[in-house]
Amino acid sequence: MDKFLALTEEKQTTIRNAALACFAKHGYEKASINDIAVAAGISKASIFQYFGTKQALYEYLFYYCSSQMKQAYDLSTLDANADFFDRVWAASVMKVKNLKENPYIAAFIGSAATEQSPDLKDILTSAMEEGKRFTEVLVLHEQDSVKFKRPEDAKLVFQMLMLLADGIVSRFENGIDYDSIMSEFESILHMLKYNFYKEEYLL
Repeated sequence: MDKFLALTEEKQTTIRNAALACFAKHGYEKASINDIAVAAGISKASIFQYFGTKQALYEYLFYYCSSQMKQAYDLSTLDANADFFDRVWAASVMKVKNLKENPYIAAFIGSAATEQSPDLKDILTSAMEEGKRFTEVLVLHEQDSVKFKRPEDAKLVFQMLMLLADGIVSRFENGIDYDSIMSEFESILHMLKYNFYKEEYLL
C-alpha cells in the first residue's frame, strides 16, 4: 500500500477509477486484476505490488469510498438544522452532490450494497453497520423525539429511511436520474413528517 500511496495523485486516481469501474461492473468474484491493470495502463504485477491481493484492493476501495462519502457532509450546516426531517434532507442533498461529482464511487457503492462474496461478507456487514451508526448520529438527535406523536417512532422512522436508502443505493450507477429520485424522496419525507409529527410542529 505504501508504494501505491507514493504515486502521484493523478496516477492513484487513474488506478482507483479503473478498479472501481471493474468491480462495479463485474462484482468481486468476476472482476479481473488483468482488466483493471489494462484499464489503468499498468502491469498486472504492479497491482499486486501495490495491494498484495484482490481482496486487499477491494477493501481499500471500499474504505476509500466510505471516507469520501463521510467528508461530503457539512457537519456545521446539519447541526444548524433544528428539525430531524430537515437534517435528513440536507444530508441527502450533500450525499447526492458528492455522488454526482464522483460517478465511479457511486457505481461501486451500488455494487458493494449487493455484493455476495463470502470473502467480503464480514467486512462489508461491519462497515455498513458502522456507516448507519454514523448517519444516525449525524441526523437523529435526542430532542427530535418530542416532535413525534409517539416519541418512540423517531428511531423507527430513521430505521425506515435507512432501509429506503439501501434500496436507492442498490440502483446507483452511471446515468442514474438523481433529480427524479430526490424529488420522490422529498415527497416521502413530507409524507412521513405530516403523518408522524404532532400538529404544533407542522406549522
